Order: sequence, then C-alpha cells, then structure tokens
Amino acid sequence: MKKVRTAVIGLGWPGKEHLKGYQACPHAEVVAVCDLDEPLLAHVSTEFGIKRTFIDYHKMLACDDIDAVSVCVPNHAHAALTIDSLAAGKHVLCEKPPAMNAAEAVTMAGMATRGQRTLMYAMVMRFYPETRYLRDLIDAGELGDIYLAKAGYTRRRGIPLGRNNWFVDKERSGGGALIDIGVHALDCMWYLMGTPKPVSVSGSAFSKFAHTVPAGVKYDVDDAAMALIKFANGATLFLEASWAWNLPGGPTKMIAGTRGGASMDPLKIYTEKNGIVLDTVPGGGNMPEGYGNNPGNPFFGETAHFVNVIRGEAQLLATPEHGIQLMQMLDGVYASSSTGKEVRL
Repeated sequence: MKKVRTAVIGLGWPGKEHLKGYQACPHAEVVAVCDLDEPLLAHVSTEFGIKRTFIDYHKMLACDDIDAVSVCVPNHAHAALTIDSLAAGKHVLCEKPPAMNAAEAVTMAGMATRGQRTLMYAMVMRFYPETRYLRDLIDAGELGDIYLAKAGYTRRRGIPLGRNNWFVDKERSGGGALIDIGVHALDCMWYLMGTPKPVSVSGSAFSKFAHTVPAGVKYDVDDAAMALIKFANGATLFLEASWAWNLPGGPTKMIAGTRGGASMDPLKIYTEKNGIVLDTVPGGGNMPEGYGNNPGNPFFGETAHFVNVIRGEAQLLATPEHGIQLMQMLDGVYASSSTGKEVRL
C-alpha cells in the first residue's frame, strides 16, 4: 500500500509536533504545509524540508496528491477547516478541543460520515505509555468496575496568550483553562473509564486574573474551572483546570474501581490482596516492555494511529462521537456555571 500523503495546516507548536510525528512514521509522507504567517511558513518548511507551501488552505485542499491533513489552528477555525477538508475528500486529524461547542462537533461528524472519511481528534494523552498501560489493565478487569475518577490539569501561574492573544479571547478560543488544558485531563480519564455516556454536569468557572495580562488585551475567559460529571452507568468524574490560581499547580489523574485503583504522574496501582493493601509501581518506575518508558513524544503514536486507521490497519481511537460528547461536557460546565444549576445532557 502507498504511503499516506499528509499536509499540516497551522504551524505553531502543535503543528510542528504533528510534522515530527508524520516524518517519523514509515507509512506517511508530508507533502505540504500551510500557514497565514509567511515568515513562519518559510521557516518551518525549511526546518522540515518541505518544498510545497500554501498561504491559502483552499488551494492546498484542491491538490489531488494530498490524502490527509492535520488541522492545528486556533479553536474558532477548527470546524470550518475540518469541514472544508472533509468536503475536499481529505481525512482529518483535528487538534483539541474538537470544536468551539457541541453543535460544531455534530456538524463536523456529519460531514465525515457523509464523505466517508476519517475524522480523528488529537486527544494526545490517550497515547501516553501510562494511559495505554492502564487501559489494558482496566480492560483485563484488574481494577474491577470503574466508578470514580479525578481529572485535573492546573497551573499556579501560566496564562497563555498565543499569537494575537487568541487564547484569552472567548470569540476565538471558546473558553479558557477548561477548554484549553482541562480537556486533556477530562478526556484521558473519561477514556480510561471506558467513555461512558455523560448525563449531567455541575460546574463553576472563574475569571479572576485578567489584571495580570498586558494592558489592552481582551480577556473574557475562565482562568479556573471545576465540575462534577455523572455518567449513565452511575460513575462520577471530578474535574478541575486552571491557568492561574493561588494554589499549587500540576496534573491530577486518578481512577478507582471495585478491585483496585490507579494514579498517574507518576503511575501507581492500588490493590488489596489477602487483606493487605498494596501500592505497586509498575516496572519499578519503568514502563513494562511494549509500552515504552518515555512519553516524550506521544504525537508519534497519535499520528501513526491516524495513518494506520486510514490504511485500514487500526480501529479509530478518538472518534467523532467522542468529540461530540467531550464538547457536551465542556458546554455543560460553562452552562452550569452561568445558571448556577446542574445541567442535564
């Protein structure tokens, strides 16, 4: 089978990670890159040895020798670029968050179905060695029935601005800390729970640090958020995210089942045998064979999976339906915060 011919739209940090992933994949070939920033476009194309460059993504999508594209642009453009790419007959790997809201995600999924093309969301934490190991452990029944998870991604101080300050402009970002980094922790733990159907959300979102950004910068997003999400199978997930708050920052990823539990960062398994509670560090701190010891570039696994799905050699891990449900949960947090009430999904 021929190599999958790929292109990347948007050449910020995520776009460059996608390029590294594709160039490391033996079944992929990068044939073009696209960005509105001409100096950046010239620099990245030279850095990665890519000859064909585009400023207008429509012209790039008209090329018959491109099979698939990565959409790595600011959030407000995810839906439009994904829909246009699918309409042009391309497979799409779209960066997180899936969209600005669930309604956009529904439209994107519908286009993928009608065009019979792969739409995958770049939920990169699903490809971390620890996540893969835990998912296999859970699928094998080692932790029993999963009923509780905690998901957090917090910074004490770390408000991003991005090119033209788009991260803190709700019209372009869709939200703040929750939709930017909270989505990573939420997706990782929801995936480990088996992606149960969400049924309700109670949440709060706060914007308390606008005074810390440069004068004149529009800032109308959350810098901290937390939520309680309930699922149809009776399981519950606690979520928290912050760019800035007066508490320590760091990741929180914990999961509990009827036979055992686990935490990540670092990975530890909690079980009980013969009345004795046990804390186990798999591999003595190194991942067991076959999972790798270094999450250094999970984009390699993510892009390789996307390519393998297109080639018919793998089943899609991060589906359009997952994207819809993720956005329903995030929308629910914001709606609950606005109304002060639980939101049914």
